[in-house]
Amino acid sequence: MSSLFVLTFMFSMPAFCLGMVNPQWVGMGDRKLSFAFYGVLMAVSFVLVGVTAPKPPQPVASALLASIEWPESMVSEPLR
Repeated sequence: MSSLFVLTFMFSMPAFCLGMVNPQWVGMGDRKLSFAFYGVLMAVSFVLVGVTAPKPPQPVASALLASIEWPESMVSEPLR
């Protein structure tokens, strides 16, 4: 899903710039409409890329340590 929003963002960036130069190139009537449409599309797709991005993998060592419950006999005294 994240790749869809990346493609939308990458499409809207050049369309935004082209719409500022000549709105007829991107099929808009005037610059204000082109600025609003492609600007909002860029902002929304940028936020949705971050929301739908895959979570980074958790390191194996910390995942294993978090899942292991240590018995009291194996826990040492704190160092002073």
